Amino acid sequence: MNFIAFYLPQYHPIPENDAVYGKGFTEWDNVREAVPLFNGHYQPHIPHKKIGYYSLLNKRFIEYQHDFAYQNGITSFCYYYYNFSGKTLLESPLKIIRNNQNIKNTYCLCWAHPGWYDNSKGPGAVFLQQHYSVENAVRLFLSVRGYFEDSRYITVGGHPLFLIWAPERHPMIREYADIFHEMAVRHGFSGLCLAGVEAYGPADPSALGLDCMVEFAPNWVPSSRVSAPEERPVRMDYQKTVYFMLNKTVPPYPRMRCAFPSWDNTPRRGMQGIACTGILPSLFCKALMYFSEYTKKILDDSMQYVFINAWNEWGEGCHIEPDEQYGTTFLDIIAQVAKKV
Repeated sequence: MNFIAFYLPQYHPIPENDAVYGKGFTEWDNVREAVPLFNGHYQPHIPHKKIGYYSLLNKRFIEYQHDFAYQNGITSFCYYYYNFSGKTLLESPLKIIRNNQNIKNTYCLCWAHPGWYDNSKGPGAVFLQQHYSVENAVRLFLSVRGYFEDSRYITVGGHPLFLIWAPERHPMIREYADIFHEMAVRHGFSGLCLAGVEAYGPADPSALGLDCMVEFAPNWVPSSRVSAPEERPVRMDYQKTVYFMLNKTVPPYPRMRCAFPSWDNTPRRGMQGIACTGILPSLFCKALMYFSEYTKKILDDSMQYVFINAWNEWGEGCHIEPDEQYGTTFLDIIAQVAKKV
């Protein structure tokens, strides 16, 4: 059993963010400025002194971070990959990782294809648009091919594993899937395992030209809401959300499971965000154990992976990296479960 943690590379400045949010902006700016918005609201999340407000341009820190994760049961990462019409963003940390053979963690990529918008202005304020075309599908494959060739890159059935965020919201998903499958073989791979991320609900991979799906956590349901309809930010109960996920029926397609330690995206969204209440590390442990057993029982031997959202989504209050409140609690749980399964 391998645990794959989603990993956000947005902890270093780039010109595109500078132009919208101000020079030198990183995700840490949102995290530092977060404030409690209701009684008992845990904000801000302050990183533990083991890591601090790090920069992902620091090669020594990246090596330390990955070794720290490896020693605590996170042997694999899924890095978000941003490519807009052949132009990559936030790729500097990924190149550092790929070029450092001292890093032992295996990894895969998740193409986060939707456009970027200004969080301070809402979902309609897109400042970086994605353009879908056959030519851009080819460019995308060529940009990730070098990662697929890395000996540490995760494979399923011998095929590189490549995730696509919310594929049902991709207007040319079948064309992209066909191009990727064909190009993988043409470039010397035995095949490709394309996985869709169920960010907004279940989706049949065969209808999208994909091979499997990856569950995304948290999986919200209306019954998890504990705040009144007019209250902001929206508050969801952690325990109800996790139990809903534990009781899902097995779908008629391969779906890799996903656990999460907490959620609170008010650092990014303010009063329009969603915050989980009633966080229980013991329930995170139970979910991780259950999903591991599910994976051993239901999924193919080559798909013995459980995803965790996330390693470092600090702006979404969803991180297993240690903070001042929980310390290494969630990592300790992962290390314990890894020994049992």
